[in-house]
Amino acid sequence: MAENNNKDLQGFTQEQMNKMFSFWTDVMKLPTIGPMYAFSKDVSSYANDFVTLGRVMAELKTNMDSYWSLLSTTFTRAMKETMERAPKQLISKDDFENYRRAAIEAFEDAFTDLFASPEFSSVYGKLFSSQLDVSRAIQGIAEKNSKTLNLPTRSEVDEILKDIAELKRSVRDLKRSLEIRNGQARATT
Repeated sequence: MAENNNKDLQGFTQEQMNKMFSFWTDVMKLPTIGPMYAFSKDVSSYANDFVTLGRVMAELKTNMDSYWSLLSTTFTRAMKETMERAPKQLISKDDFENYRRAAIEAFEDAFTDLFASPEFSSVYGKLFSSQLDVSRAIQGIAEKNSKTLNLPTRSEVDEILKDIAELKRSVRDLKRSLEIRNGQARATT
Protein backbone atom coordinates (compact mmCIF):
# COMPACT_ATOMS: atom_id res chain seq x y z
CA MET A 1 0.00 0.00 0.00
CA ALA A 2 2.83 2.38 0.89
CA GLU A 3 4.47 1.56 -2.44
CA ASN A 4 1.26 2.46 -4.28
CA ASN A 5 1.12 5.86 -2.57
CA ASN A 6 4.76 6.51 -3.42
CA LYS A 7 4.10 5.62 -7.07
CA ASP A 8 1.16 8.06 -7.15
CA LEU A 9 3.28 10.81 -5.62
CA GLN A 10 6.24 10.25 -7.94
CA GLY A 11 4.61 12.46 -10.60
CA PHE A 12 4.96 15.49 -8.29
CA THR A 13 8.15 17.32 -7.44
CA GLN A 14 8.91 18.15 -3.83
CA GLU A 15 8.32 21.84 -4.59
CA GLN A 16 4.88 21.10 -6.06
CA MET A 17 4.00 19.00 -3.02
CA ASN A 18 5.11 21.80 -0.69
CA LYS A 19 3.04 24.37 -2.62
CA MET A 20 0.00 22.12 -2.57
CA PHE A 21 0.22 21.46 1.18
CA SER A 22 0.92 25.13 1.82
CA PHE A 23 -2.16 26.11 -0.19
CA TRP A 24 -4.42 23.73 1.73
CA THR A 25 -2.91 24.83 5.03
CA ASP A 26 -3.77 28.43 4.13
CA VAL A 27 -7.28 27.41 3.14
CA MET A 28 -7.75 25.67 6.48
CA LYS A 29 -6.79 28.90 8.25
CA LEU A 30 -9.33 31.00 6.30
CA PRO A 31 -12.36 30.27 8.48
CA THR A 32 -10.71 31.98 11.44
CA ILE A 33 -11.06 35.40 9.81
CA GLY A 34 -13.95 37.44 8.42
CA PRO A 35 -17.32 36.09 7.39
CA MET A 36 -15.81 32.71 6.50
CA TYR A 37 -15.62 31.94 10.23
CA ALA A 38 -19.37 32.38 10.60
CA PHE A 39 -20.03 30.28 7.50
CA SER A 40 -17.70 27.52 8.69
CA LYS A 41 -19.55 27.17 11.99
CA ASP A 42 -22.76 26.33 10.12
CA VAL A 43 -21.29 24.05 7.44
CA SER A 44 -23.25 20.96 8.49
CA SER A 45 -26.43 23.00 8.75
CA TYR A 46 -25.80 24.40 5.25
CA ALA A 47 -25.13 20.91 3.94
CA ASN A 48 -28.46 19.73 5.36
CA ASP A 49 -30.22 22.76 3.87
CA PHE A 50 -28.76 22.07 0.43
CA VAL A 51 -29.59 18.37 0.64
CA THR A 52 -33.16 19.35 1.52
CA LEU A 53 -33.19 21.84 -1.36
CA GLY A 54 -31.99 19.13 -3.75
CA ARG A 55 -34.66 16.71 -2.54
CA VAL A 56 -37.39 19.35 -2.85
CA MET A 57 -36.19 20.32 -6.34
CA ALA A 58 -36.23 16.67 -7.43
CA GLU A 59 -39.79 16.44 -6.12
CA LEU A 60 -40.66 19.63 -8.03
CA LYS A 61 -39.25 18.15 -11.24
CA THR A 62 -41.30 14.98 -10.78
CA ASN A 63 -44.46 17.01 -10.20
CA MET A 64 -43.71 19.27 -13.17
CA ASP A 65 -43.22 16.22 -15.37
CA SER A 66 -46.62 14.89 -14.28
CA TYR A 67 -48.25 18.26 -14.91
CA TRP A 68 -46.75 18.71 -18.37
CA SER A 69 -47.54 15.10 -19.23
CA LEU A 70 -51.22 15.76 -18.50
CA LEU A 71 -51.18 18.94 -20.57
CA SER A 72 -49.38 17.23 -23.44
CA THR A 73 -51.79 14.30 -23.44
CA THR A 74 -54.74 16.68 -23.42
CA PHE A 75 -53.26 18.74 -26.25
CA THR A 76 -52.69 15.60 -28.31
CA ARG A 77 -56.26 14.46 -27.67
CA ALA A 78 -57.61 17.89 -28.70
CA MET A 79 -55.56 17.86 -31.90
CA LYS A 80 -56.81 14.37 -32.74
CA GLU A 81 -60.42 15.44 -32.16
CA THR A 82 -59.85 18.57 -34.26
CA MET A 83 -58.61 16.46 -37.16
CA GLU A 84 -61.60 14.11 -36.83
CA ARG A 85 -64.17 16.95 -36.67
CA ALA A 86 -62.59 19.30 -39.20
CA PRO A 87 -63.23 19.22 -42.93
CA LYS A 88 -60.75 17.02 -44.78
CA GLN A 89 -59.96 19.70 -47.36
CA LEU A 90 -59.64 23.41 -46.74
CA ILE A 91 -60.79 24.92 -50.00
CA SER A 92 -63.41 27.52 -49.23
CA LYS A 93 -63.76 30.18 -46.57
CA ASP A 94 -66.48 28.05 -44.94
CA ASP A 95 -64.02 25.14 -44.68
CA PHE A 96 -61.58 27.34 -42.77
CA GLU A 97 -64.39 28.59 -40.53
CA ASN A 98 -65.51 25.01 -39.85
CA TYR A 99 -61.92 24.04 -39.05
CA ARG A 100 -61.64 26.96 -36.62
CA ARG A 101 -64.90 25.98 -34.88
CA ALA A 102 -63.85 22.33 -34.70
CA ALA A 103 -60.51 23.30 -33.16
CA ILE A 104 -62.13 25.63 -30.62
CA GLU A 105 -64.68 22.99 -29.60
CA ALA A 106 -62.11 20.18 -29.40
CA PHE A 107 -59.66 22.20 -27.31
CA GLU A 108 -62.40 23.62 -25.10
CA ASP A 109 -63.84 20.15 -24.44
CA ALA A 110 -60.46 18.51 -23.85
CA PHE A 111 -59.08 21.16 -21.50
CA THR A 112 -62.39 21.63 -19.66
CA ASP A 113 -62.43 17.89 -19.00
CA LEU A 114 -58.81 18.05 -17.85
CA PHE A 115 -59.27 21.01 -15.51
CA ALA A 116 -62.42 19.46 -14.00
CA SER A 117 -60.75 16.09 -13.37
CA PRO A 118 -59.66 15.02 -9.88
CA GLU A 119 -56.35 13.84 -11.37
CA PHE A 120 -55.51 17.37 -12.55
CA SER A 121 -56.46 18.83 -9.17
CA SER A 122 -54.17 16.37 -7.44
CA VAL A 123 -51.24 16.89 -9.82
CA TYR A 124 -51.59 20.68 -9.79
CA GLY A 125 -51.87 20.72 -5.99
CA LYS A 126 -48.66 18.70 -5.68
CA LEU A 127 -46.91 20.97 -8.20
CA PHE A 128 -47.95 24.13 -6.40
CA SER A 129 -47.00 22.66 -3.02
CA SER A 130 -43.55 21.64 -4.26
CA GLN A 131 -43.02 25.12 -5.75
CA LEU A 132 -43.76 26.58 -2.33
CA ASP A 133 -41.38 24.07 -0.71
CA VAL A 134 -38.56 25.14 -3.05
CA SER A 135 -39.30 28.78 -2.30
CA ARG A 136 -39.25 28.10 1.46
CA ALA A 137 -35.97 26.18 1.23
CA ILE A 138 -34.28 28.95 -0.75
CA GLN A 139 -35.73 31.58 1.60
CA GLY A 140 -34.34 29.68 4.61
CA ILE A 141 -30.86 29.59 3.08
CA ALA A 142 -31.06 33.28 2.16
CA GLU A 143 -32.16 34.20 5.70
CA LYS A 144 -29.33 32.17 7.20
CA ASN A 145 -26.83 33.94 4.91
CA SER A 146 -28.27 37.33 5.82
CA LYS A 147 -27.92 36.60 9.54
CA THR A 148 -24.37 35.37 9.05
CA LEU A 149 -23.44 38.56 7.20
CA ASN A 150 -25.24 40.65 9.83
CA LEU A 151 -27.79 41.90 7.28
CA PRO A 152 -31.51 42.17 7.91
CA THR A 153 -33.40 39.06 6.92
CA ARG A 154 -36.47 39.13 4.73
CA SER A 155 -38.76 38.54 7.70
CA GLU A 156 -37.10 41.46 9.52
CA VAL A 157 -37.51 43.68 6.44
CA ASP A 158 -41.16 42.62 6.19
CA GLU A 159 -41.65 43.58 9.84
CA ILE A 160 -40.00 46.96 9.23
CA LEU A 161 -42.24 47.57 6.21
CA LYS A 162 -45.32 46.76 8.30
CA ASP A 163 -44.14 49.23 10.95
CA ILE A 164 -43.57 51.92 8.30
CA ALA A 165 -47.05 51.37 6.86
CA GLU A 166 -48.53 51.62 10.35
CA LEU A 167 -46.57 54.83 11.03
CA LYS A 168 -47.77 56.34 7.73
CA ARG A 169 -51.35 55.49 8.65
CA SER A 170 -50.92 57.08 12.09
CA VAL A 171 -49.37 60.25 10.63
CA ARG A 172 -52.16 60.50 8.05
CA ASP A 173 -54.79 60.12 10.80
CA LEU A 174 -53.03 62.77 12.91
CA LYS A 175 -52.94 65.18 9.95
CA ARG A 176 -56.66 64.67 9.35
CA SER A 177 -57.52 65.26 12.98
CA LEU A 178 -55.37 68.44 13.00
CA GLU A 179 -57.05 69.68 9.83
CA ILE A 180 -60.47 69.05 11.37
CA ARG A 181 -59.50 70.90 14.57
CA ASN A 182 -58.01 73.79 12.57
CA GLY A 183 -61.17 73.93 10.46
CA GLN A 184 -63.35 73.97 13.57
CA ALA A 185 -61.18 76.67 15.20
CA ARG A 186 -61.47 78.88 12.10
CA ALA A 187 -65.23 78.38 11.99
CA THR A 188 -65.64 79.54 15.59
CA THR A 189 -63.54 82.69 15.11
